[in-house]
Formats: sequence, structure tokens, C-alpha cells
Amino acid sequence: MVEVVLDCVLRRRQFKEIAQRCCVDLESLTRFRKRFITPEVEKIVLVEANKLDATSLDQEVNAAQDKIEGGIEGILKEQRRLYRTLNDMVEGDNLMDVLAPMMQLLRDQNKSYENLLKVYSNLREKTTIVLGLNEHPDVQKLMDVLWVVFQAHPDAFETFRQVVQDRQIPLDVE
Repeated sequence: MVEVVLDCVLRRRQFKEIAQRCCVDLESLTRFRKRFITPEVEKIVLVEANKLDATSLDQEVNAAQDKIEGGIEGILKEQRRLYRTLNDMVEGDNLMDVLAPMMQLLRDQNKSYENLLKVYSNLREKTTIVLGLNEHPDVQKLMDVLWVVFQAHPDAFETFRQVVQDRQIPLDVE
């Protein structure tokens, strides 16, 4: 039953396909939707689906951050090892023996940082930034439009205030 409601609200499948899976005709599914899938049920399902999407996105971001952290730790370990080795070579007073490993170390560091940059770029593409309403760059434009509309239509302002109060929407815009 839950799967049917989710499929109907989230439109994961066509109604025809949902009806076939439930072994009912399309008319029965339509009656079910009208009786049991109320706007409140739709809202709850959509909110939960959005929470799940956000959770899965957070998990992906966390996994990518763990990879980055592991990569950085690996780079640092390798650098420490190479620096110790190079430091031991310097004590032997043969500068030419030290130069080749130093060049290799710099090349390896460059490749590591390039790979790190790629990972960060991919991570940034997957990261969603949520701004509060008062932090949005277009909030002032929206407030100006609402001001003009409410000045022209005082009834609209009263309706707006009532809807905000009924739905308990916090409007903390400065």
C-alpha cells in the first residue's frame, strides 16, 4: 500500500503501470487516489522524499570528503617519508644524488594536488547550498513586488497574512 501511495505521489511510475501491478483497473486506482491521497498526504510524502534526497546527498558528500581526507593523509605520509630519505642523503654531501628525488617529489606533489583539485571540483558540483530567505540575492526585489501588489490590493495582503498565520510560516526577513 505504501509503495502505491509513493508511486502515485512521486510519479515514479505511470498510473496505468501502477494499476497493473496492483491487479486493478485504472478507474479503481483513480478512486483510491481521490479518497486516500489527500493534499496533506502528498505534502508529507514530498517532504519525506526531499529529506531522503538530502540524506543521500549528504552521504555522497561525506564519502567524497572521506576520500579527500584519506588522499591528503596519504600525500603527507609520503612527503614525510621522502623528506626523511632526502635529509639522510644530504648528510652524505652528494647534492646530485638528492636533486633527482627532489624533482620526483615535486612532480608527485603536483599530480597529487591536481587530483585533489578535481575531487574538490566534483564535490562542489554535488554540494547544494541552502540560503535563508533574507540571504537570497533577490529578496529585496521580491519584497518590492509584494509591496506594490499589497498596496494595490489590500485584500491580497490580508489573505497573505492569514495564510502565513494558518500555515505557521516564519517570515524573518529584515
